[in-house]
Amino acid sequence: MVFLFLRSGRATIIPAVSVPVSLIGTFAAMYLCGFSLNNLSLMALTIATGFVVDDAIVVLENIARHLEAGMKPLQAALQGTREVGFTVLSMSLSLVAVFLPLLLMGGLPADCYANLP
Repeated sequence: MVFLFLRSGRATIIPAVSVPVSLIGTFAAMYLCGFSLNNLSLMALTIATGFVVDDAIVVLENIARHLEAGMKPLQAALQGTREVGFTVLSMSLSLVAVFLPLLLMGGLPADCYANLP
């Protein structure tokens, strides 16, 4: 899908690399923390993968816009990332803040959510 919108094979590589890298890191962290792979953790991985891909596409699309305007690749990457980097970071932090109370729950609900990555 990214290839269809940006019409660039190089632009497709970034989301294609970011997904496996983030999943490998997540599985490693789950293994080290002793979490099991179940329906809830798979659902959380699916949602988190969507966030990673969305963030990568937002940054990449802004860089592609600068490249089309005639900027040099390094300058376009720096400028494009500067423009949307704070927004992407703040959205990611706000999503963490939304789900943070799940870590502080007790009782039966805490047992249900205990294995989320």
